[in-house]
Amino acid sequence: MRFRLLAAAAAALILQGCGGDAAGPQPDDRAQLRLASASPDAGALDLLVDGKTIARAVASTRTSSPVEVAAGQATGEVRATGSSAVLASLPLTLESGWSYTVLVAGPSRALTAMVSVDTGVVDPPPGPNPEPVDSGNPPPPSPDYAKFRIVHAAPHAPALDPYIQPAGLELDTVPVFQPFEYGSLALIGDIIRPAGDYWVAFADDGTRNIVLQSKTISAKVGEVVTVVLGENEDRSLRVDVVRE
Repeated sequence: MRFRLLAAAAAALILQGCGGDAAGPQPDDRAQLRLASASPDAGALDLLVDGKTIARAVASTRTSSPVEVAAGQATGEVRATGSSAVLASLPLTLESGWSYTVLVAGPSRALTAMVSVDTGVVDPPPGPNPEPVDSGNPPPPSPDYAKFRIVHAAPHAPALDPYIQPAGLELDTVPVFQPFEYGSLALIGDIIRPAGDYWVAFADDGTRNIVLQSKTISAKVGEVVTVVLGENEDRSLRVDVVRE
Protein backbone atom coordinates (compact mmCIF):
# COMPACT_ATOMS: atom_id res chain seq x y z
CA MET A 1 0.00 0.00 0.00
CA ARG A 2 1.46 3.34 -0.96
CA PHE A 3 0.82 5.01 2.31
CA ARG A 4 -0.49 4.46 5.79
CA LEU A 5 -3.79 5.77 7.06
CA LEU A 6 -3.04 7.67 10.22
CA ALA A 7 -6.29 7.63 12.10
CA ALA A 8 -7.83 8.27 15.43
CA ALA A 9 -11.20 6.87 16.32
CA ALA A 10 -12.74 10.32 16.28
CA ALA A 11 -11.30 11.16 12.88
CA ALA A 12 -13.89 9.49 10.72
CA LEU A 13 -15.58 9.95 7.39
CA ILE A 14 -19.07 8.64 8.01
CA LEU A 15 -22.64 9.05 6.94
CA GLN A 16 -24.50 10.98 9.60
CA GLY A 17 -28.16 10.80 10.60
CA CYS A 18 -30.41 13.35 12.28
CA GLY A 19 -30.16 14.54 15.87
CA GLY A 20 -27.65 16.00 18.31
CA ASP A 21 -27.94 18.48 21.18
CA ALA A 22 -26.58 21.99 21.02
CA ALA A 23 -23.70 22.93 23.29
CA GLY A 24 -23.07 26.46 24.50
CA PRO A 25 -19.84 28.13 23.31
CA GLN A 26 -16.86 28.53 25.62
CA PRO A 27 -14.24 31.29 25.22
CA ASP A 28 -11.49 28.92 24.02
CA ASP A 29 -13.72 26.07 22.87
CA ARG A 30 -13.87 26.61 19.12
CA ALA A 31 -13.69 24.46 16.01
CA GLN A 32 -13.76 25.28 12.31
CA LEU A 33 -16.40 24.09 9.86
CA ARG A 34 -17.08 24.51 6.16
CA LEU A 35 -19.41 23.18 3.47
CA ALA A 36 -18.37 21.39 0.24
CA SER A 37 -20.83 20.42 -2.48
CA ALA A 38 -20.51 17.67 -5.07
CA SER A 39 -24.23 17.47 -5.89
CA PRO A 40 -24.86 17.71 -9.62
CA ASP A 41 -28.29 19.35 -9.37
CA ALA A 42 -28.86 20.82 -5.91
CA GLY A 43 -27.79 24.30 -6.91
CA ALA A 44 -26.47 26.81 -4.37
CA LEU A 45 -26.55 25.47 -0.80
CA ASP A 46 -26.37 26.87 2.72
CA LEU A 47 -25.08 25.20 5.87
CA LEU A 48 -26.70 26.00 9.20
CA VAL A 49 -25.44 24.93 12.63
CA ASP A 50 -28.08 24.97 15.34
CA GLY A 51 -30.11 27.34 13.17
CA LYS A 52 -27.27 29.78 12.43
CA THR A 53 -26.06 30.10 8.82
CA ILE A 54 -22.30 29.60 8.60
CA ALA A 55 -21.97 29.01 4.83
CA ARG A 56 -24.11 30.56 2.13
CA ALA A 57 -24.64 29.96 -1.60
CA VAL A 58 -22.01 27.24 -2.05
CA ALA A 59 -22.13 26.10 -5.66
CA SER A 60 -21.53 22.59 -6.96
CA THR A 61 -17.86 21.49 -6.88
CA ARG A 62 -16.96 24.36 -4.57
CA THR A 63 -16.25 24.80 -0.86
CA SER A 64 -16.94 27.62 1.56
CA SER A 65 -14.31 29.26 3.73
CA PRO A 66 -13.85 27.73 7.20
CA VAL A 67 -15.87 29.46 9.92
CA GLU A 68 -15.29 29.26 13.66
CA VAL A 69 -18.11 27.58 15.56
CA ALA A 70 -18.58 26.40 19.13
CA ALA A 71 -17.05 23.01 19.83
CA GLY A 72 -19.30 20.27 21.18
CA GLN A 73 -22.51 18.66 20.01
CA ALA A 74 -24.58 20.45 17.39
CA THR A 75 -27.01 19.83 14.55
CA GLY A 76 -26.11 20.72 10.98
CA GLU A 77 -28.66 21.38 8.25
CA VAL A 78 -28.10 21.77 4.53
CA ARG A 79 -30.68 23.90 2.75
CA ALA A 80 -31.16 25.26 -0.73
CA THR A 81 -30.10 28.91 -0.69
CA GLY A 82 -33.12 31.13 -0.15
CA SER A 83 -35.27 28.24 1.08
CA SER A 84 -36.21 26.92 4.51
CA ALA A 85 -36.53 23.36 3.20
CA VAL A 86 -33.94 21.03 4.77
CA LEU A 87 -32.29 18.83 2.14
CA ALA A 88 -30.06 16.97 4.62
CA SER A 89 -29.33 17.07 8.33
CA LEU A 90 -26.64 15.50 10.47
CA PRO A 91 -25.34 15.55 14.04
CA LEU A 92 -21.97 17.21 14.52
CA THR A 93 -19.43 16.33 17.19
CA LEU A 94 -16.84 19.08 16.99
CA GLU A 95 -13.61 18.95 18.96
CA SER A 96 -11.90 22.14 20.06
CA GLY A 97 -9.08 23.15 17.71
CA TRP A 98 -10.12 20.75 14.92
CA SER A 99 -11.30 21.63 11.42
CA TYR A 100 -14.18 19.81 9.69
CA THR A 101 -15.88 19.67 6.30
CA VAL A 102 -19.53 18.82 5.70
CA LEU A 103 -19.65 17.28 2.22
CA VAL A 104 -22.89 16.80 0.33
CA ALA A 105 -23.15 14.64 -2.78
CA GLY A 106 -25.72 12.94 -4.94
CA PRO A 107 -28.99 14.19 -6.47
CA SER A 108 -30.96 16.84 -4.59
CA ARG A 109 -33.88 14.46 -3.99
CA ALA A 110 -31.54 12.02 -2.21
CA LEU A 111 -28.75 14.22 -0.95
CA THR A 112 -26.02 12.46 1.02
CA ALA A 113 -24.33 14.39 3.85
CA MET A 114 -21.02 13.34 5.39
CA VAL A 115 -18.58 15.00 7.77
CA SER A 116 -14.82 14.62 7.61
CA VAL A 117 -11.96 15.75 9.81
CA ASP A 118 -9.52 17.89 7.85
CA THR A 119 -6.39 16.54 9.52
CA GLY A 120 -5.50 13.58 7.32
CA VAL A 121 -1.83 12.97 6.56
CA VAL A 122 -0.06 10.34 4.50
CA ASP A 123 3.46 9.36 3.70
CA PRO A 124 5.08 11.60 1.08
CA PRO A 125 5.27 10.18 -2.44
CA PRO A 126 8.32 8.10 -3.34
CA GLY A 127 11.34 10.01 -4.54
CA PRO A 128 15.03 10.53 -3.94
CA ASN A 129 16.08 10.75 -0.29
CA PRO A 130 12.58 10.80 1.23
CA GLU A 131 12.24 12.32 4.67
CA PRO A 132 11.52 9.83 7.47
CA VAL A 133 7.91 9.86 8.60
CA ASP A 134 7.02 9.46 12.25
CA SER A 135 3.62 7.84 12.73
CA GLY A 136 2.51 10.74 14.92
CA ASN A 137 3.61 13.58 12.65
CA PRO A 138 2.77 14.71 9.11
CA PRO A 139 5.48 14.80 6.45
CA PRO A 140 7.25 18.16 6.13
CA PRO A 141 5.40 20.61 3.89
CA SER A 142 6.76 21.36 0.44
CA PRO A 143 5.89 24.37 -1.72
CA ASP A 144 5.95 22.16 -4.82
CA TYR A 145 3.19 19.78 -3.76
CA ALA A 146 -0.58 19.59 -3.99
CA LYS A 147 -2.96 17.49 -1.90
CA PHE A 148 -5.68 15.12 -3.05
CA ARG A 149 -8.61 13.72 -1.06
CA ILE A 150 -10.70 10.88 -2.47
CA VAL A 151 -14.15 10.39 -0.97
CA HIS A 152 -16.64 7.52 -1.39
CA ALA A 153 -20.05 9.25 -1.34
CA ALA A 154 -22.05 6.67 -3.32
CA PRO A 155 -24.31 4.82 -0.84
CA HIS A 156 -25.37 2.12 -3.31
CA ALA A 157 -21.91 1.39 -4.71
CA PRO A 158 -19.75 -1.50 -3.48
CA ALA A 159 -16.26 -1.17 -2.06
CA LEU A 160 -13.86 -0.05 -4.78
CA ASP A 161 -10.11 0.47 -5.03
CA PRO A 162 -9.02 4.05 -5.83
CA TYR A 163 -5.90 4.83 -7.83
CA ILE A 164 -4.28 8.18 -8.60
CA GLN A 165 -1.82 8.37 -11.48
CA PRO A 166 0.10 11.09 -13.31
CA ALA A 167 -1.55 11.85 -16.65
CA GLY A 168 -0.31 9.56 -19.40
CA LEU A 169 0.74 6.72 -17.11
CA GLU A 170 -1.01 3.37 -16.78
CA LEU A 171 -2.77 2.14 -13.67
CA ASP A 172 -0.48 1.69 -10.67
CA THR A 173 0.16 -1.73 -9.15
CA VAL A 174 -1.59 -0.94 -5.86
CA PRO A 175 -4.46 1.38 -4.86
CA VAL A 176 -3.69 4.44 -2.78
CA PHE A 177 -5.62 3.01 0.18
CA GLN A 178 -7.93 0.22 1.27
CA PRO A 179 -10.64 -0.30 2.26
CA PHE A 180 -12.51 2.31 0.26
CA GLU A 181 -16.22 1.97 0.87
CA TYR A 182 -19.22 4.10 1.71
CA GLY A 183 -19.47 4.85 5.42
CA SER A 184 -15.99 3.55 6.23
CA LEU A 185 -14.72 4.55 9.68
CA ALA A 186 -11.18 4.96 8.40
CA LEU A 187 -9.73 8.45 8.18
CA ILE A 188 -9.10 9.38 4.58
CA GLY A 189 -5.68 11.03 4.62
CA ASP A 190 -4.43 13.67 2.24
CA ILE A 191 -2.56 12.21 -0.72
CA ILE A 192 0.49 14.38 -1.28
CA ARG A 193 1.73 14.61 -4.85
CA PRO A 194 3.86 17.02 -6.91
CA ALA A 195 1.67 19.64 -8.57
CA GLY A 196 0.67 18.60 -12.08
CA ASP A 197 -1.87 16.62 -14.10
CA TYR A 198 -3.40 13.38 -12.78
CA TRP A 199 -6.25 10.97 -13.32
CA VAL A 200 -8.16 8.99 -10.70
CA ALA A 201 -9.58 5.53 -11.33
CA PHE A 202 -11.94 3.33 -9.30
CA ALA A 203 -11.53 -0.42 -9.78
CA ASP A 204 -13.47 -3.39 -8.49
CA ASP A 205 -12.23 -4.30 -5.02
CA GLY A 206 -9.14 -6.51 -5.22
CA THR A 207 -8.83 -6.25 -9.00
CA ARG A 208 -7.53 -3.89 -11.65
CA ASN A 209 -10.85 -3.83 -13.49
CA ILE A 210 -11.63 -0.12 -13.81
CA VAL A 211 -15.28 0.72 -13.11
CA LEU A 212 -15.00 4.49 -13.50
CA GLN A 213 -12.31 7.06 -14.00
CA SER A 214 -11.96 10.83 -13.96
CA LYS A 215 -10.87 13.17 -16.67
CA THR A 216 -7.45 14.77 -16.33
CA ILE A 217 -7.25 16.73 -13.09
CA SER A 218 -4.80 19.63 -12.91
CA ALA A 219 -3.56 20.31 -9.38
CA LYS A 220 -1.70 23.55 -8.66
CA VAL A 221 0.99 24.07 -6.07
CA GLY A 222 -0.56 24.24 -2.62
CA GLU A 223 -4.02 23.28 -3.86
CA VAL A 224 -6.29 20.78 -2.10
CA VAL A 225 -8.37 18.80 -4.62
CA THR A 226 -11.21 16.56 -3.43
CA VAL A 227 -12.26 13.79 -5.81
CA VAL A 228 -15.75 12.51 -4.98
CA LEU A 229 -17.19 9.19 -6.10
CA GLY A 230 -20.92 9.94 -6.16
CA GLU A 231 -24.21 8.83 -7.69
CA ASN A 232 -26.71 10.13 -10.20
CA GLU A 233 -30.43 9.89 -9.55
CA ASP A 234 -30.54 6.50 -11.33
CA ARG A 235 -27.72 5.29 -9.01
CA SER A 236 -25.15 5.24 -11.79
CA LEU A 237 -21.74 6.38 -10.62
CA ARG A 238 -20.12 9.74 -11.31
CA VAL A 239 -16.87 11.51 -10.42
CA ASP A 240 -16.84 15.13 -9.29
CA VAL A 241 -13.84 17.29 -8.46
CA VAL A 242 -14.30 19.83 -5.67
CA ARG A 243 -11.91 22.76 -5.47
CA GLU A 244 -11.05 24.81 -2.41
